[in-house]
Amino acid sequence: MDRVPEHATVVEVDATSGALIAVVPVGPDPLLLSVAAGRIWTLNLGDGTLSLVDPSSREARAIRPGEVVGMGSDGGDVWVARDGNVLSRLDGETGQEKSSFVLGSRPLFAFRDAGFLGVGAEGVWLTVPKVGEPRGPHSLWHLDSEDGQVLRRFPLGRDVAPPLVDDRYVWIIAARERSVTRVDQRTGTAVDVPSGGAPGGLAAGAGSFWLGDVSAGEVWRIQPETLEVEAKIAVGGRVRGAAFGGGFLWVATESGVVAIDPATNRVTRSIRLGDFESDTGPIGIGYLAGSVWVSVE
Repeated sequence: MDRVPEHATVVEVDATSGALIAVVPVGPDPLLLSVAAGRIWTLNLGDGTLSLVDPSSREARAIRPGEVVGMGSDGGDVWVARDGNVLSRLDGETGQEKSSFVLGSRPLFAFRDAGFLGVGAEGVWLTVPKVGEPRGPHSLWHLDSEDGQVLRRFPLGRDVAPPLVDDRYVWIIAARERSVTRVDQRTGTAVDVPSGGAPGGLAAGAGSFWLGDVSAGEVWRIQPETLEVEAKIAVGGRVRGAAFGGGFLWVATESGVVAIDPATNRVTRSIRLGDFESDTGPIGIGYLAGSVWVSVE
């Protein structure tokens, strides 16, 4: 298959050969992509909907639990922040709602104004802005996944990205301050992480934390405990997203996908998907069963 992906699509790429397998239309601006229960999910920030892609049929179905502003997965279910102050848990295979929590009486997030989230064994981690202050600072809320109770709050900078949650830590970028914060899920200790001029794109795998430097076109490999920068790997383009799978780090760039082998810290494959206008193109990325899935905004 050689069709160049269009905007508002999800692309399936064979992880071994780099061949383009499928181009699946989804909703507008599919900026976030998650893998859950053997399915591909996108959050379409053009209209606040979700798209659920069945990898066997390579068809997408719209899921509309409300106006969704943030999405994360624990691998089985999908969690969404919606309608100003609601946290919902959806079945990752069907999209059916399992539970919902109203997080107080006032709006906590708005369309395209945070409400990003990550999910781990210790609960849900939600970014909360000062609604009405688009350039104001955010906070990170740690929520109990059973009842939505707020367990802890942490101050953050401005223009935050969706948090990455691994087995122990939560990692989060505040783009305006060009900063990255690591929060220990067990102790609540927050520390600064080394970062480049424009941090963007987070992943965890092969015993490391991986962080993109958008302006330099690099991915940094960081030891998660000591925060030592172990390698800086040029990827030949602006980093827009990252995910670990199949033994490789997969990086979405402005024109395609790059594979990094953690055994050598070298780029082993570069897959070009096309030419895209500035601030568009490949962005969300995930790995499932021998394929790399990339959303194209």
